[in-house]
Amino acid sequence: MHNIVLCVDLGGTHCSSALIDKGSDCVIETTYFRGHVDSNDTRSKILKQIQQIIDKTLMSSKEVPTEMKVSCPGPFDYQNGIPLMDKMNKYQDLLNFNLKEYFSEITNIKPSWIQFNNDATAFLLGEVFCRGIQRGRVVGLTLGTGLGSSLFDNGEIEDLNFGSAAYVNGIVEDVISTRGILKHLQDRFGSVPVQNIKDLVESESLNDERTEAFDYLARNLSTFIRQYVAPLAPDLIVIGGSIAKAHTYFFDSLNLPADLKIERASSDERNLFLGLTSETYSI
Repeated sequence: MHNIVLCVDLGGTHCSSALIDKGSDCVIETTYFRGHVDSNDTRSKILKQIQQIIDKTLMSSKEVPTEMKVSCPGPFDYQNGIPLMDKMNKYQDLLNFNLKEYFSEITNIKPSWIQFNNDATAFLLGEVFCRGIQRGRVVGLTLGTGLGSSLFDNGEIEDLNFGSAAYVNGIVEDVISTRGILKHLQDRFGSVPVQNIKDLVESESLNDERTEAFDYLARNLSTFIRQYVAPLAPDLIVIGGSIAKAHTYFFDSLNLPADLKIERASSDERNLFLGLTSETYSI
């Protein structure tokens, strides 16, 4: 029996991990850790940052995991655990590196018991799990270094990959993402002294830039949802990701059809881990 699972969420700017007791469907207390990862750093530094978080989880409990589930962005060879992100503004130095073998080495978990999952589908798994949704259609969107999108359809979840869909003169992620917002501000104001949306929100001297940024996001997110998401006729749209933490600046400005129900994601990232380990849904 494989009852203790090591879960890891690898994002564009962070890594989080925890141990899950599958027998009781709960996160083991004190094992959840989250830390910063510079996905544009060198391979050795990226791996060191990830391992530091995982080591904290493993050392925080006497329980020994025999299974591992990893959530990470694509493009990615999820079966073999190999990043294929090339010129995606994240994890360039991990291109074609075998993460499955690496994780097996640092955790002593057999490669055959290490499973990789798309981050957008993992996010939505967590959301439908914590909401207790069994039937219906739910679209999950994550706003951050890129745009993740997935569809829950009566128990099954799939990656929609709308971030790579055609939009304006490029793809959706070129516009609706941290880099897209910052590029717009640079075009509008010449230069912006921040590297991320969090710093933009917290800076008291960038009121005009902040207003412009979230007007731009609300306008383009509304257009994107109308074009790509509304035709799926979802019962619910759930929006999460790092940018969604600043929801007060753009949610009320979204211009969407009245019959589209939209909600913010849960604030507890550990729901993603519980969704990954749940046997209620299939990916």
